[in-house]
Amino acid sequence: MATSNKPGNGDRPTMAGGIFLFISLLVGAIAGTALGQPSLGTITGFIVGSALALTVWLVDRNRAKKGN
Repeated sequence: MATSNKPGNGDRPTMAGGIFLFISLLVGAIAGTALGQPSLGTITGFIVGSALALTVWLVDRNRAKKGN
């Protein structure tokens, strides 16, 4: 479960990586359609976006452990 990000409780806000997933899916589908392979483009976009979102999550998790 996510922690509350209410001001004053001492928690720092978390970073969000979902935008990378959305943008990668959109760009992948458009690029795939332009190349005649919309399914492959969408799958590639999903993989790239998932990797970026996972990276953001890992960086945020490491920052939380260090207390920054």
